[in-house]
Amino acid sequence: MRSLLNVTLAVSIAIVLCADKAEAATQRVNIKLGGEYCKFYLIEVDKALKRVAGVKGVDFQTMKDHVIVTMVHGKVKPQDLLSAIRGVKGEGYHCTGHFDGEPGPVQD
Repeated sequence: MRSLLNVTLAVSIAIVLCADKAEAATQRVNIKLGGEYCKFYLIEVDKALKRVAGVKGVDFQTMKDHVIVTMVHGKVKPQDLLSAIRGVKGEGYHCTGHFDGEPGPVQD
């Protein structure tokens, strides 16, 4: 009985460790921003992207007129990112985005 309990405990720990490792894998994607006056609404773009499940970080500083999104690998659909950006709009302004190259490599 004790060995069964030990095996069960070991398997449970292994599952948690594997799930934690899978969660740690990230990927970056570069999106070129456009749209009428979008560059004045980057705070709203930031908030919209961070509401997408699986997005870990948003970087507007590395490349002018681009956003680099860090996300959990395999958890984010690329179209969800573009939809979030397109959702930033109002009277007289709107934002658009398109992918500038392929998503970056998966990183731990």
